Amino acid sequence: MLRCLPREMTSVPATSYRIIRRTPDYDRAIFTLFGEVFGREGAARFEARWAWQYLENPYNDADDPIHWIAIDEDGTLLGHISTMPFQMWWGDREVRARSSLDQFVDPKARGRGVGIALVKAHIADVDLGLALGMTPSSYPIFKKFFTDIGPVPAYLKVLDGTALARRRWGPVAGTIAGPLVGLGLTLLSRRVAPAVGLEVREVASFTEDYTDLWTRARASYASVVRRDRRYLRWKYEACPYHRHRVFEARMRGTLSGFAVARTEGEPAFRRGIIADLFADTTDTAAHDALIDAVVSAFRREGVARVETYCLHQAIGASFRRHGFRAGRTTMNYCIAACRSSPDPLARRFEHQLVLGDGDLDRA
Repeated sequence: MLRCLPREMTSVPATSYRIIRRTPDYDRAIFTLFGEVFGREGAARFEARWAWQYLENPYNDADDPIHWIAIDEDGTLLGHISTMPFQMWWGDREVRARSSLDQFVDPKARGRGVGIALVKAHIADVDLGLALGMTPSSYPIFKKFFTDIGPVPAYLKVLDGTALARRRWGPVAGTIAGPLVGLGLTLLSRRVAPAVGLEVREVASFTEDYTDLWTRARASYASVVRRDRRYLRWKYEACPYHRHRVFEARMRGTLSGFAVARTEGEPAFRRGIIADLFADTTDTAAHDALIDAVVSAFRREGVARVETYCLHQAIGASFRRHGFRAGRTTMNYCIAACRSSPDPLARRFEHQLVLGDGDLDRA
């Protein structure tokens, strides 16, 4: 077993509370405390996704705890952290990783080190700990013990100039300015000619070919979450709160890449989300074909703007080549890394994370 931190940093500090693994009899208290911290509406969504996100994860097992809770001397719940286990390519091998999700502390218990103790428990016995899309209150805690990679870049592409103008300047001024904005978008729009023999189509499900693609393409990344068939089916097909669409690229019949997309937002300003894009990092033909196919589908459906997150520099360049521009991002990323050789942290621009990997891509 590789360890993320020196032994002295993984111990829970001496205090009047205990950090223990969650058991089902604490679930109601967890849901109640979530509601007190984030509001009743957020608590309802949290409870609705609980079974899918934490119990049905194909990489969850009895020997890999994914919830830690802080319990006061009288049994009162003080705080909670959930973790999503998965396999991850890290440098030159696959390692056991966890991503931190749903960390919260009772406001009355703040100042007692509960949040720090929960984070330490999360990363004490795992090869790789990740934190992505943290709240403003939890981000400083993770930065104490993790390597701060920084924000994951966001990319935006506007498709409907009139919808954008109406949103910014109101219905009257927007209707007048819309054609001019649309003309500017047309002048800036870019399309890349598809490679000979490469075909993109929308499919209903992930097949075993996707596991084979993962095995072939993973080594082109410094780090990336394992994307085999069973993980993709759970993450996107079984997701209870989004309807995802899958586009695959095949070069003369062989799967070379895929994209996962969906739409959301109000009818007056529909947003297209590219939640995932995966191919060998050197296969720019697959990147171009998939981006073009997804954007074209969104355009036909009247989507106003396309949005995505992408950490890998070369794949980000593919989005820019298609007319995407940088957008504002709060999707910060931290790593508690196992000691491995070679050290992929030195290759930060070759790491990949997308919206579907994080804590922001949820109801």
